[in-house]
Amino acid sequence: MELVGHRGCADHGPENTARACAAAARRLPAVEVDLRRCGSGELVAAHDARVDGFTDGSGRVADLDLASLRELRVDGSEEPVATFGEILDAVPADVTLHVELKEPGLWADVRAALAERGEPAVRLTSFSAPALAEIARSDWEPEVGWLFGDYPGANLDLAAVLGCANVHPHARQCLDTDVVARAHDAGFGVYAWGLAEAAGDPSNRAATVRALAERGVDGVTTDTWDLPHP
Repeated sequence: MELVGHRGCADHGPENTARACAAAARRLPAVEVDLRRCGSGELVAAHDARVDGFTDGSGRVADLDLASLRELRVDGSEEPVATFGEILDAVPADVTLHVELKEPGLWADVRAALAERGEPAVRLTSFSAPALAEIARSDWEPEVGWLFGDYPGANLDLAAVLGCANVHPHARQCLDTDVVARAHDAGFGVYAWGLAEAAGDPSNRAATVRALAERGVDGVTTDTWDLPHP
């Protein structure tokens, strides 16, 4: 089972920064990052719609231009908000990059950035059906995956409509329902998220990873690389 460094393994460094992603890429076979468009049009690595929760600044990512974002510092570190280009430069071509599209309207710029770098290994994911539907309507055929937290049956059906290769259910769903078997029967790869929530106490994370592997999960995002590779 593939361990995926969630936001660059945020337990060890400032989330979604080039430094964190580079560190995670040295230790894990895959790294995950979130993408949004900032006020001046560039793609930047940010999970939240507002910068208040992860930087020393305030405001909506969509309202702040890149120059303003670059003046901010992430999680009390010296790291600025990263551009997508910096993330791509930080993650070697032999490490798979999971890119979560936080909103519609990003795919064409993502495609162009990947083409400039020789098409590195990337999986695109989203909770936004419109973001994935845009890709499905285009002539681009990247590996895409639908993120969801509940209603496994309906979401497996939606993933098929969206042309997904993978589904990304919450780890709790993988442990408590038959979603993994149903997804595999439908031809999907299965990548779980929410490991920390599913484990509860941090000391339970390794056991939860083993339980997910026993269920047949293909990969799981993790905030720490200090886990056994199942």
